[in-house]
Amino acid sequence: MNEDNNDIRIQGLLIDLDGVLYLNHELVPGAIDAISEIRTAGVPFRFVTNTTRMNPASISGHMENLGFEASIDEIISPPVAAAAFMEKNDLQSYHLLASPDLADAFSSFQAQDEGADAVIIGDLGEVFTFDRLNTAFRIIMDGAQILALHKDRFWQTESGPRLDTGPFVSALEFASGKQAIVVGKPEKAFFDIALQNLQIEAPNVAMVGDSIETDIGGAMESRLQGILVRTGNYQFHDESESQVSPDFIIDSIADLPALLRSPLSPQQER
Repeated sequence: MNEDNNDIRIQGLLIDLDGVLYLNHELVPGAIDAISEIRTAGVPFRFVTNTTRMNPASISGHMENLGFEASIDEIISPPVAAAAFMEKNDLQSYHLLASPDLADAFSSFQAQDEGADAVIIGDLGEVFTFDRLNTAFRIIMDGAQILALHKDRFWQTESGPRLDTGPFVSALEFASGKQAIVVGKPEKAFFDIALQNLQIEAPNVAMVGDSIETDIGGAMESRLQGILVRTGNYQFHDESESQVSPDFIIDSIADLPALLRSPLSPQQER
């Protein structure tokens, strides 16, 4: 739990997308109204997501099609963090084992199928073939770093849980004997980028998410407050088995505006 949390009010929000606002194309009831109310109240927020099948422009379009107001500048996703890592560590080239939609984020670097400095791994869905995985493995064995956009095990869809990027990252780690560098949630570097964008100190910002480990655990490790929602991936987690103790637990994003209006105290269930 954040220290001195009784004296801290929530001044800004980081809000997860899939599982919190919607399940792919299915809206969480009350989500649109909740975001609209938070926006009208003037509470600063950013949408933060581990989604790697779409770039921010595509995510924005998807959200607008669902009925949300969402600009590209309000969306922070792992490719932004990956590009920052590559620049900081002087990595010049990459092989993208992820959706081609993400290539724009790496326009400052050279795409290569051989001799790349980094293999960038995200969600490829049905086109995650053996040949593509094996090509990435060979590039890694030739010296490339493994740069994982995130390492989530699965995500919840309208038809049930679906494998995410993590299992494929683990396969490449096991085969190559190398450790992946993870740049998405729950890594501190990802939350730092979001906080810099929001321009609010970590203890005054709350992360709203459905994953007790990736969203809430990662945020609280970075000194943010954690608001767990009982939608999306929540049903697959047993709180009693987790070492993470959220500051707040609410049934869904629809309950967030009321929480923000109330006198805040830690570990309340709304």
